[in-house]
Amino acid sequence: MTLGGCNATLWNGINSKTRAGVPCFGCMAYDFPRHGLFETKKYMGLPDEMPLGVSKRAYFTMAGVAKSFRHERLGSCK
Repeated sequence: MTLGGCNATLWNGINSKTRAGVPCFGCMAYDFPRHGLFETKKYMGLPDEMPLGVSKRAYFTMAGVAKSFRHERLGSCK
């Protein structure tokens, strides 16, 4: 629960996240994180935590397959 005025101060005067069905994560709070919110924590280039319901073996297999289909013309994959 936050003290933000999302539904009183609408984004572009039209809508808010909660009215659109997105759960509140406190983005209007005064101490909301300004950096690192959507970054994946990594250790030696590998993610610290796997996505829910995915084993490490499956995750690394999918990542390897995705990197093998990378096209040189489109640049590097990070």
